Amino acid sequence: MFIFRAVVGTVLKRKFGRLAGLSLLANALTSILIAGAVIYFLYVWEAIQTILEFLIAFSAITAVILFAVKDIWLENVLAGLSMIGEKNIKIGTEVEIKGKTGSITEMTLTVTKIKTKDGGTMIVPNRMFRQDAFVIKPTRKTS
Repeated sequence: MFIFRAVVGTVLKRKFGRLAGLSLLANALTSILIAGAVIYFLYVWEAIQTILEFLIAFSAITAVILFAVKDIWLENVLAGLSMIGEKNIKIGTEVEIKGKTGSITEMTLTVTKIKTKDGGTMIVPNRMFRQDAFVIKPTRKTS
């Protein structure tokens, strides 16, 4: 394959080398010819069937895994993305959720960490901010 690529590349560069600025075209044509040769040899060696079966199996496994985690991960990520654009919810905001009050210390795409009044850290899935009622405490101004 490497010899084939070198020969085809050399021939195309000689043909297009006289024309200014067409070395990119020669490289593109070489790549297309190489891809075609690889596909042809895979077909001749009957490897395409095996590769397609592997890709189908991999796709099925991926679909099952994504379906299994969609409720947990995807819902939290979408809620996290919507929270990023929210002006009222940011780091430092005091909130009350599920009867606990604290200040937001960290926001990721999937969870929000809240420092509670008693010094503990509460990790809240972002979907909780979209599913449950919560209170945003007014910020205190110090004079």
